[in-house]
Order: sequence, then C-alpha cells, then structure tokens
Amino acid sequence: MAEHIQAFCRRRLRTREDVDYFVVLCLTVSVFLSVYTAVAACAAIAVATMMSYERRRRALASPYARLLLGFLLVPFFVSAMYDNILGLLASFALYAVVICGLYVRSVMTRRLFARVLDLCCQCSVGCFALALVQKLAAYPSAPDYRPVSTFTNANYYGAVVEMMLLICLYRCVTNRSARKWYLAAACLNLGGLYLTGSMSSAAAACVGILVFLALQHRRRLAFLFCVGAAGVLVLITCFPFLFPRVESVDVAWDQRFSIWETALRAIADHPLFGQGAVAYHKAAIQYGGYLTYHSHNLLIDLVLNFGLAGLLVIGYYAFQQGKLLLLRFRNRIGNASNVLMVAALSSMLVHGVTDVTIFWPQTGMLMFFILSSLSVGAEFLEREIEPHSLTVPAAFRLRP
Repeated sequence: MAEHIQAFCRRRLRTREDVDYFVVLCLTVSVFLSVYTAVAACAAIAVATMMSYERRRRALASPYARLLLGFLLVPFFVSAMYDNILGLLASFALYAVVICGLYVRSVMTRRLFARVLDLCCQCSVGCFALALVQKLAAYPSAPDYRPVSTFTNANYYGAVVEMMLLICLYRCVTNRSARKWYLAAACLNLGGLYLTGSMSSAAAACVGILVFLALQHRRRLAFLFCVGAAGVLVLITCFPFLFPRVESVDVAWDQRFSIWETALRAIADHPLFGQGAVAYHKAAIQYGGYLTYHSHNLLIDLVLNFGLAGLLVIGYYAFQQGKLLLLRFRNRIGNASNVLMVAALSSMLVHGVTDVTIFWPQTGMLMFFILSSLSVGAEFLEREIEPHSLTVPAAFRLRP
C-alpha cells in the first residue's frame, strides 16, 4: 500500500485515471478498517460521483443501474411510513454502497482489479493478526469468545474470510510468481475462519472453493479438497471440542426457525413493498419473536425489507447481470475472473440460507470489488443486455 501511495504522490495524480485509481485503493483499505470508515468512504464517493456529471454518467451507464437505483428510493419512503428510523439510516447506507459499487465498476481495469485484490490480501493478514490478539486477550476470562477483528460481528468476519479465500485462490492462478505469498495469506485466513467459529461461513467457503476448482478444471485438487473436508468433518464429529460450536447446532436451528416464522408473519401483513430496511427488528418486537436485526435468510430478508416488488426488481437486475456473466464465458473474456465471480456468488447464496451477512457495508463492498470485473473488456457485451429504449423508433414516427 505504501509504495502505491508514494508513487501517486510523486506523479501528483496528473490524470483522472490516477485519481480514480487512488480513490479505489483508499476505499479498499477503508473496508478493512471498520464499518464506520467503510460507510464514510462510500458516502463520500457516492456524493462525489453524483455531483460530477462525468462520473455520474459513467456509473449509471452500467446496464439497468438506473432501474436499481430508482427502486432503492422506495425503501426511504416505506421506512418513513412505518417509523422505521433504523431502516432509514440503513437505506442511506445501502444507497451509498450501491452508488459506490457502480462507480468502482465504471472505473475498473485489469490492472486496478489485480491491485485491489492484492491489497485485500494484505489487509486480511492484518485482520487475522488483530483477531488472534482479540482471542488471546479474551481467552483467560472467556474461552468461547469469537473475535470480530474489524468487522463488528464474528459472522461478518467469517463472510469476509470466505471471500478472501477465493480471492487468494484466484491470485494464485493469475499471479503465479507470488503463489507462495497467496497460499500463506489463505492459510492465515483459514485460521481466522476457525477463530470466528462460524459454521455457516465454513460451509459457504467449502462450496465456493469447490465451485472455483471445478470451474478451473482442477479435478484432482477438487477431489483432494473434498477428501480433506470430509476428513475434517469426521474429526470434528469424533472430537467436538476441536470446534465447540458444533454442539450448539440444535439451538441455532431452533432460533432460525423461530426467526423465520416471525419474518413470514410480517411478510404476510406487508407483502408488496415490505417495511423498509432492517424491518425484522420491528417485526420481532411487534410479533414477540426472537430479537435480532435481520431474518437470517437472504430470500426472506429481501422480501421482508423490500416486498415482492423489491424481489422482482432486484431479481431482474441480478438476472441481467447473470446474462452478462454468461456472455463473458461464451466469448472467453476474463475466464479466471468469471470463475471467481461465480464461486463468490455460490458462496454468498449458501451462506444466505442461514444468515444475511452480505447486507453489511464491508461485506457488500468486498463483493462489489469482486463483481466489478464484469465490465472489464466487455463494453460491447453490455450493449447486448442494455434496456430497450421506450422511445418510438424513427421509422415509425409521424411525419409533419
């Protein structure tokens, strides 16, 4: 990081590309510092993007970006309607993160993508060191303490680690000269995953890694990984003290079912537009459910917060981005980064069965970094999925 900053200072940020490059690197560091620095950085970049015509034009040029941003205005009014103050604040943060993600996508290049992921690997090592210090400091008085590093919650840290493991694998494939460094970073992140004690993150990481190896046609490595994962599972089953949270699986599932039941009752009462962001907290109070801030299921939480209308809009946007990803595969554009995106999304969906960690500024922004390569080298493909104009074609216009 230091050498990048020094290089930029020497060059005095002479071009707009230099400024964008520097901004994205600073944003990357902010994500790994704390949720407050991440939100502040996203808010500042979002405001700067919307105030600059050129940056706003590029950010909104992404296919269906205007549709997504247009709909995300709805949760503001819905949250206000139901006096959901926490939802209002979360809606502001969500809007800032999405605009920031669109900006990053609009300025992303192959060189910048590699630098961002390398910086993520470096920062993740620092996060593991902090988590280890937290665990050692708390161990004498609280042996079961789950360190959070810089991510507020152990499950959020676990979600970051599962993505970092995939990033390390991707860089092993694309930068073989530094393979030993990436493998070392992956091992340290595995240590961080163990410290979090997050079973959902462990399962999601396993699925993501398996998908990555399978799509990379590394069949032998995929087989060895399955054997190793099965061996670890048997070891934990025989010696539960190696992973103490395994013994609380029944309690965790009981809590999940209670949360889902409460969320479904709230959805039945407000099916169309939901009750705004972070709606579960109000629903738990209203219906006497288990008190927490989200419904611990990605699909349920999406409908609870944004309603069936939100599910359709966000689902349609995701479908169109999936079409672009498929076109990239078919045209053999950035196959390694395509595999990374598919593996990361697979990991997110598996984790989304029991948790909603992706709806957090740090984890969400890290996913945006991974997905930002969608536009790299694929400008001509984006035109194939752009929304059809609603204006009348010139051939059918009435002539005076």
